[in-house]
Order: sequence, then C-alpha cells, then structure tokens
Amino acid sequence: MWWLVGLSLAPLARVVQAARTRGASALEPLPAAGLPSEIAPLVEAFNALLGRVASALDAQRAFVADAAHELRSPLTALKLQIGLLRDAPDAAAREAALARLRAGVERAAHLVEQLLALARAEPDAEARVETIDLAQVARAAIGDAAALAAAEGALLQLDAPDELPLRGDAAALRSLLRNLLDNAIRHGRGERERGPAVVLRLRSTARDGVIEVDDDGPGIAPAERERVFDRFHRREGSRDGGSGLGLAIVRAVAERHGGRVALAEAPGGGLRVSVLLPRT
Repeated sequence: MWWLVGLSLAPLARVVQAARTRGASALEPLPAAGLPSEIAPLVEAFNALLGRVASALDAQRAFVADAAHELRSPLTALKLQIGLLRDAPDAAAREAALARLRAGVERAAHLVEQLLALARAEPDAEARVETIDLAQVARAAIGDAAALAAAEGALLQLDAPDELPLRGDAAALRSLLRNLLDNAIRHGRGERERGPAVVLRLRSTARDGVIEVDDDGPGIAPAERERVFDRFHRREGSRDGGSGLGLAIVRAVAERHGGRVALAEAPGGGLRVSVLLPRT
C-alpha cells in the first residue's frame, strides 16, 4: 500500500524537487505531467503566474535596453557640443555652441521626463484616483503646452464645458493631455502665414468622458496606426525633439483608467486622437 502511495506522489515530488533546485532567475514552468487531479490546477496556475512574470521581466529588459539606446544619442551629442563650446574661437561661436548645448540638454531632459511618465503609467505603479475636473486638467495642459506652441507658431483651441467630473489620476491625465498636444503641435502642418492649428475638445456621454485632439498635419495611414503606440516609434518626417514615447504614454494612462484610445482622420484632414475614459 505504501508503495502505491509513494508511486502516486512521485509526480508531486518531482515538482517539489524542481522548485527547490532552480535558481532565482529560472521562470520555466514546473513539471505538471502525471499530477493528481487535486494538485494539477494549483501547479498549472503557478506556471501561468511564472509565465506572466517572465513576460513582464522580458518587457522590462527590452524597455531598459531601448531606453539606454535612446539616451546614448543625446548624451553623445552633448559631449560633442561641450567640445565645440570649449574650442570656440570667439564670443559669437561660443554663443552658438552654448545655444546648441542648451537645446541638447533640453532634449535629453525631455526624454528622461517621458521615460518617468511612462514608468508612472505602468499598471503596477501607484496611482492617486479621486474625483477630478477633467476640464480644469485640460486647461492646465494647455498652459503646459503654451511654450512649445509659441515656439512653433501653433494656434491652440480648447472646446470644453466649464466642468467635466470623473474618477481618475489628475497628474497622469494631465500628462496624457500634454503628450497629445505636443504630438499635434509637432506633427501639424500649418499654413504658410501661421503654424499648426490644434483643437482640444472635451465632451461627455452617459458613461464616458471623451477627449479629442485634432491637428492639421498629414495624418497617419490606417496601416501604421497601431505601430505608433509602440515605444520609441517615430513617424516618418517627424520634427526634431520627439521622444517616440508620447502615444505609448497616452495609451498606458488611458488603459490604466479603464479607457481606450482610437485614431482617425480629423475633419480638416489631419489626425484625430480620441480617448474615452469611464466617468465612474
């Protein structure tokens, strides 16, 4: 009889042995063949958890590698600009080199800020969810984008109700709106006598708060629309200064709020980005 008990528990013993002998970084599934029906669901659930952890770690490693690659270029440029500043022969050359160095520092700082914003938008990041006024958040985001709009000669327009209450993280949604506005300003085409025209529109339905941002740029072909949400993806012909993270941040923040993002053609022929956020 004890022989039969030992035989029936042998698969479980193999699972225990496999768990004891593996290293901290080993995330392969535990052996599940031949397990008693009472134990098999537990091991299968544990293997599924190991799979999710492995996928998360793979994504994290890929993100760190991509971030390191993206930071290498601006840091290399900064080193070169410091050399040009050091070797400048006169005051005018020094002033030009200093201006290029300042622009390089701003680009590197922007990339770091975008990386931090994306990290804060990850599903397991801490969030402060409360009842907020999305219209007030949008007005703050318009203010945040004013300097870039002035530099590009862009016209910003806000079409929003006086109040639009919903449950959310105000800081994260402000980042979402700022990235939408930045993208629209950078990719807007604009007429010869003025810069890009960007419209930020807020409205509500019975269930959702709706954000729409329209620009007058070339738009995005339907076949490319899913790719633009990839981290570090840059659209062909994009202006200098973009990190390739803007729409990745937008989608991450929206999904963290239980919302969704859609891309379509704007009435004026540019791009319309729509974000739907549950109000409760």
